[in-house]
Amino acid sequence: MKVTLRRLLAYALPHWRLLLRAFALLLLATLAEVMGPLLIQYFVDDYLLKPPLLLAPALQLGALYVGLQLVCAWASYRQALGFNQVAQTLVAQVRQTLFATTLRLPSSWLDHSRTGQLISTLTNDTEALKTLYLQVIGRTLQKVMLLLGILAAMAWLDARLALLAGGLLLATLGIMFCYHRSSLPLVRTSRQLLAEINGQLNESLQGMAVVRAFNRARQSLASLDDLNERQRQARMKELRLNGLLLRPLIELLKLLVIVGLLAAFASPGPHPLQVGLIYAFLSYLGRMIEPLNELANQVGQLQQALVAGERVFALLDAPQERQSGRPSQLQGAVRFDDVSFAYPPQEKPVLQNINLTLAPGQMLALVGHTGSGKSSLISLLLGLYSPQQGRIWLDEAPLDELDLGQVRQQIGLVQQDPFIFAGSLADNIRLGRQLDEASLLQALDWVQLPALLKRPAQACLNLVLQEGGRNLSAGQRQLLSLARALAGQPKLLILDEATASVDADTEQLLQRALSRLRGQHTLIVIAHRLSTVVAADQILVLSQGRIQEQGNHASLLAQGGHYAHLCRLQQQLQVHRSTP
Repeated sequence: MKVTLRRLLAYALPHWRLLLRAFALLLLATLAEVMGPLLIQYFVDDYLLKPPLLLAPALQLGALYVGLQLVCAWASYRQALGFNQVAQTLVAQVRQTLFATTLRLPSSWLDHSRTGQLISTLTNDTEALKTLYLQVIGRTLQKVMLLLGILAAMAWLDARLALLAGGLLLATLGIMFCYHRSSLPLVRTSRQLLAEINGQLNESLQGMAVVRAFNRARQSLASLDDLNERQRQARMKELRLNGLLLRPLIELLKLLVIVGLLAAFASPGPHPLQVGLIYAFLSYLGRMIEPLNELANQVGQLQQALVAGERVFALLDAPQERQSGRPSQLQGAVRFDDVSFAYPPQEKPVLQNINLTLAPGQMLALVGHTGSGKSSLISLLLGLYSPQQGRIWLDEAPLDELDLGQVRQQIGLVQQDPFIFAGSLADNIRLGRQLDEASLLQALDWVQLPALLKRPAQACLNLVLQEGGRNLSAGQRQLLSLARALAGQPKLLILDEATASVDADTEQLLQRALSRLRGQHTLIVIAHRLSTVVAADQILVLSQGRIQEQGNHASLLAQGGHYAHLCRLQQQLQVHRSTP
């Protein structure tokens, strides 16, 4: 916790000038507030109770009191504004850094993380950090300064009575320490359950179609209800502890101190206590209680912020994907040298001893049953994972030495289920790249998407797409994904099951587009429909992570092996479908 707190406070160091100015205003506000009861004590004991009452000095004291209250209000406002500015700036900075870190996390890390929990860290936990900077640090400084000022004023008035108030402060600090030790496990549990609730909600909303289709609404609701109840119970335990240790005990201590003060007032002494002095002490004591209660409440908010900080720093400290490397200008040559790979922490390899060579402009097709390793091979080529054995080369340069960001800019990927962002069709093709309108129109022409949408190409660019591309058909989304890949003029184009979920007409459009691209791009195609791979220069038949057969369509048919068997099965299936 101490390390987390130090790291959180370090974010504020670049803003030390603004913090120093806010602290100076805080001192001014504290001084003005503390001086109020002293002026009243002076007025009562030295003027009101010693007639005759002179009007001019009384008016001067009254004007000074009002002036101090105005200064206190102005300085309090300005210092609160300063702390708010720092808090909002820091939270925005942390959230931006956190999101940038998330974008650089390796795929192996994301494989074991739930999207909803990541969103909870990016939103709820960073918002809790604002509470630390604004509520805990800002208000704690304010209340501590006020308490020190009150104790100093009390000691100046009567040191004997100030000791009683000091005892109240020490006892409150002890209570706060006990609460901190007791509530920390409860806060951690509550924050973790809140993240799980966000994860459950995210999954249910994204999978709403499946939830409804399989009538799982009741089970989803029951699962969320269980998480909700566990989070509520953890939070209630924390609140019960708060209610037991904080305000009630502090109020009890306050009553004991008041009894002590009344006893001191009633006991004879060498100097009789004056009415103004009694008023000042009771006023100061009343002003101590609210800061003490607030400081006690800040402990709970500090717990929340520190636990949130732990979660934030756990994400910031996660191993990140390699960002640096040699610059590259790809020509499209690919080579796998004895590559083997297993998803961590699994031990069973999904790819074993893969060797292949692909010249620029050639077309490679990957064929095999589900789980044979086709998509894993593509993931390795994109640098999403690193092989445990062997090496991957692009244009005679090892992939593990190249700048991955630059490599990916030169690779176009068309996925089986492409993700479409809410926004215009043009934005979905650009994806933040600096592409002119001519490049977008050319990409649309290549895939013939305007004909499918039945509107001019220029109008297509302005078409507003819903989240996930819900206002497009599966085939239209697939063609848009291909246009997105082609617009960047990649040297290497990868189609991962691009025709798996499209109709025959859309498949023909994709086939036509691929024919036009032959020789201009190095193509790697994963397909279950063998009609897509017939024209490939090389076909790799994968089985259980190994290359079972390798060659072109004619040579593999001549071998009469697994590929030939797949071709016969698909021909029989087509005949069966065409038979009335």
